[in-house]
Amino acid sequence: MVLGCEIDFKDNPFGIYYAGQVISGSVSLNADKEKLVKSIILKIRGFAMTYWTEDETDVENKGTEESYSGHEDYIHSKVDLLVAEGTDVALKPGAHVYHFVCQIPAVCPSSFEGTHGRVRYTVTVKVIRPWKFDLTYSRPFTVLKVMDLNREGLFLNTPAQSEDQKTYNCWPCRSQPLRLQLSLPQRGFVPGQTIPVAVLITNDSHIGVEQIEASLVMMVLYYSQHSVDTISERFVVSKKQGEGVTRNSKKQYVFELPVPATPPTCFDLCRIIQIAYQVVVETKVKGWHINERVHLPVTIGNVPLNKQLTQQPRSIPVEVEVVAQQLDEKALVLVDDAAAAAMPAPVNPWAADATIGPPSYAEAVHIRAGPIKSTVKPPANRSRKSQEFSPSTTQTKENCAFTPLYAVFHINSETAKLQDIDRSTWI
Repeated sequence: MVLGCEIDFKDNPFGIYYAGQVISGSVSLNADKEKLVKSIILKIRGFAMTYWTEDETDVENKGTEESYSGHEDYIHSKVDLLVAEGTDVALKPGAHVYHFVCQIPAVCPSSFEGTHGRVRYTVTVKVIRPWKFDLTYSRPFTVLKVMDLNREGLFLNTPAQSEDQKTYNCWPCRSQPLRLQLSLPQRGFVPGQTIPVAVLITNDSHIGVEQIEASLVMMVLYYSQHSVDTISERFVVSKKQGEGVTRNSKKQYVFELPVPATPPTCFDLCRIIQIAYQVVVETKVKGWHINERVHLPVTIGNVPLNKQLTQQPRSIPVEVEVVAQQLDEKALVLVDDAAAAAMPAPVNPWAADATIGPPSYAEAVHIRAGPIKSTVKPPANRSRKSQEFSPSTTQTKENCAFTPLYAVFHINSETAKLQDIDRSTWI
């Protein structure tokens, strides 16, 4: 049986949508001759899942492997493209085109592919055949939560500062402190922006600082659904390095950390995967001494901050309780050619501000996406290339490789041109 299948999205070749928008697309089936089938089913799924294993030792000192997992659904809807009234139904030779639309819930988390979990959205066509294996055609697509920094609280548009100090050796030989101060002009950013990281190091100790490093770090926390166990993952999104500070001296730095394509911050939409970001500054000191580190949490969104503060921002509660969503099993419907042609283009969340240009989209290259069923320590020689997948391709299996795309805005930075080294000043 030769049966071709193509899943396409209307005016959206890479399949990128925001939560709350309507998916509009088509399924094209091409048969070389008449085929007997039991049914042909179209379904759209959106779900999050986690899975990992850990080596443990029981009371008898025997090694065992414990597995942990979690799962929750956001979209689960299906319709019949062709169904037999009796035993089988004939699929005529030639091309068969079916148009569909589906409402994405407004509170869906963003697509994400990690080592121990994923958030994925997929359109699947399943051909159920008599006395033969079923045929499956699948096309994942990207869904992005709407993270408008102007509505996440006025605090994102205000400066932030953090500082710490460290002394070396013990009394009576304890050194004077090494002070580290970190300052940011605001706390909310979008991919495409740069984060101006101001650092002041006051080294009153007798230990020299060999190097200073500023980085934007993404932290992912995976939860097990049936226990309190968790596992975390840490990705360095971007990094800059600067020269050191001699003892009994003071130096000020300004690092420009670019924010590349990356998923938005997410605490309140998914119960089993949470994503957070922080700016980390670390001093690497000479000898066997412990490095000093200071950090500040930042929020990564996909609608940039305006120059003027929003009058009525949405406040964020201190503790967020994530509630399971009610699934709409009838969200997916078939439409005729005229209705499909009349479907308007979805309105993007930044369209209300004429000063914000449309973003481009790119994959998050800092995320090591891989097989979900992996151990806590994944193989170091795993090839990323084997997991690559074009977002505009229909695949012939449901659990396929996929790389989500994230918005990158083209915002002119008011700071100096980016450099690979720091801009520093002795004080």
